[in-house]
Amino acid sequence: MNTGLLNQKSVDHRTVVLETKDLSLAFAEEGGEPVFSSISLRLREGDLMLLLGPGGCGKSSLALCLNRVYPSAIDSVVKGGVYLHGQSLEGQDPGAIAQQVGIVFQDVDSQFCMLKVEEELAFCLENIGYPREQIDAKIDEALQLVHLTSWRNAYIHALSGGMKQRLALACALALNPEVLILDEPTSNLDPEACWELSALIDSIRKQRQMSILLIEHQLDAWMPYVNRLAIMGSEGRLIYEGEPRAYFANFKEEARRLGIWMPGAVRLHDQLQLENKPSWQPITREELAELWLNEPDSAKRAVLQQLEQAEASRTAQQDPRRSDTDGTERRGGMGHTGDTGDTDHLMHIDNLSFERSEGKIILDRLSLSIPAGQFIALVGPNGAGKSTFAALLSGILEPSAGRISLAGKALSEWPERELRKRIGLIFQHPEHQFVTDTVYDELAFGLRLQKLPEDAVEERVHSLLEQYRLLHRRNFSPFALSQGQKRRLSVAAMLSDEQQVLICDEPTFGQDAYSALELMKSLRARVDRGLTVIMITHDMELVQQFADRVVVLGHGTIQWDGPPEDLWNWPENDLLDHKLIPPLSAQLRNKLKAALQEKQEAHKEVLL
Repeated sequence: MNTGLLNQKSVDHRTVVLETKDLSLAFAEEGGEPVFSSISLRLREGDLMLLLGPGGCGKSSLALCLNRVYPSAIDSVVKGGVYLHGQSLEGQDPGAIAQQVGIVFQDVDSQFCMLKVEEELAFCLENIGYPREQIDAKIDEALQLVHLTSWRNAYIHALSGGMKQRLALACALALNPEVLILDEPTSNLDPEACWELSALIDSIRKQRQMSILLIEHQLDAWMPYVNRLAIMGSEGRLIYEGEPRAYFANFKEEARRLGIWMPGAVRLHDQLQLENKPSWQPITREELAELWLNEPDSAKRAVLQQLEQAEASRTAQQDPRRSDTDGTERRGGMGHTGDTGDTDHLMHIDNLSFERSEGKIILDRLSLSIPAGQFIALVGPNGAGKSTFAALLSGILEPSAGRISLAGKALSEWPERELRKRIGLIFQHPEHQFVTDTVYDELAFGLRLQKLPEDAVEERVHSLLEQYRLLHRRNFSPFALSQGQKRRLSVAAMLSDEQQVLICDEPTFGQDAYSALELMKSLRARVDRGLTVIMITHDMELVQQFADRVVVLGHGTIQWDGPPEDLWNWPENDLLDHKLIPPLSAQLRNKLKAALQEKQEAHKEVLL
């Protein structure tokens, strides 16, 4: 593995705040094999360092060592040292360390202890002995920092995913840490919320003069602010530390081989095939647009042509039934898709409504038809009701009004056993669907229900374990896996069945680039076999690449139903209202087209 730039770092005279020296971690239950080894890393004053690496390389485990959660709270063997301003953290009180090195976990729900927002913050402050008479003002300060002041008395369960992320951030900030560790803070947020959170955290970093270590797969919203990059390899060793632009300019092939996500600007710039293409590597969407907008008009036209050809090629490769002939109405505004009554459609949703027990309407008179063999992306802002809709479509929840039918028969009329054979649901939280004690048995469970011979089960399970990089975890409990591994297991287990409809709630959550692509290829292969996939996602790049059709939920209704390439031409205000940010290729295409049209109009005026 090429580690040529690991030690080629320019002299940096800023103060080192947090440092690891030859840090290693192992768990006895895993046979003493190291999770990661010999990590020596320096986080300097004011850094926003991005830590990348393939799934399972130990990034989250490393984060938990930095404030001594490992080995204090978990039986583990930690070797080497962690130092804060040169002082070893070994033997120090975990509560005192948490005030200096704060962490926001990958699953924020797992770190909440109380029912209400202000109670959660008060609990954090009381635990460190903060003066009682000052707690109220401190809560106000923390909520103001993350723009949650008006939600002080709200129940935590009533918050959207983005609000929960900001509350977890407020709890960490209330302790005034010098270092903040963020483990995939945008993993369940809609696109606009990702950009808002990254800008907020950067603003707080500058205001508080904090140092931040960030673990993240969704890079684009962070690249304007990241100043340092650290890369861990598949064997859990540090292989690069330095400038982000230098790595993405010189080690693209290594990143692809490791399955490391790269910024969208890097991927798109690399895909453009032009003579005399600028060698300078843009790493943000703003840099990419500025680069090509400053090129001659001939270069702009060439790039625009490539982008439009690539979009046309994707469209041609997708299912032709996603056009108007699929029984849905293609439109650029609000409204419902009428049910055509076409018997070729697998499922019909007629005037579907759902409200919570407290009377809050989540979905209001939804109607659409779902054919066999279609890949549908279900998108929209956090809190739009996407997961609720998925639960209704799978028959787990019953509608308050309206009807869902499968093959002409209401879901409520299907025997439960038969319904599960026809409709599968991959939950947003993988733990909710695990039913066995080992990874192997979880993958074998559905196959055994099909009465397959055990040798056929073993062959298929072994193939799935290899494909989803879980072979070394075959005898582990599903609940002992990392978040990314749990997600891969939950998807792989459901893919072992051949349900007519598979509903996936954020299937690529927590995945590295390799795993995400494998998952998406498997889902696309199902569709190509004539099965239907409905995928809830916030990733518009995946929507662009794999989906035949996009259904946008918002304000309790269907706001859009049509092919992806039409959605990106929706008025900008409508996209923003539904928290949607088009794929980078569509953004660049629109900017180049607008620039060329403006130039053409200006030329016409001169001639007149």
